[in-house]
Amino acid sequence: MSTTPITEGATAPFTERLLAAVIDLVIVAGLMMLPRVGWLIALLYFLSKDSLPFLQGQSLGKHLLHLKVIILPGQDDLVRYPEKSIIRGLVFLIPILNLIDLWFFFSRGRRLADIWTQTTVIRYSPEDKDRA
Repeated sequence: MSTTPITEGATAPFTERLLAAVIDLVIVAGLMMLPRVGWLIALLYFLSKDSLPFLQGQSLGKHLLHLKVIILPGQDDLVRYPEKSIIRGLVFLIPILNLIDLWFFFSRGRRLADIWTQTTVIRYSPEDKDRA
């Protein structure tokens, strides 16, 4: 990745993050419609979506919108750290934590899950990787 440190201004805008989340939730809803094991496949996708190696550590929604979750300060993606993706997903799924997570996002500009996992969401394109 790039050797330039990520600053707060380099984080992805709220609207792009929201649209990526909606795309991922539509995928999860579609997977849940599969008979018998759809809920399990949907849960596995939801919890591991930010560490998918075949999408370079991006969920499908983030991949389509050129966003990526990276670890601070090293700027690595989550492919080698699936536990961070799982923590980010669990915070969203647990009812009380997701409300606290939203409060953190709107009041402090970062999700509680981002703080716990020391991650942030940035704009990313394959060209960024080539420049490193």
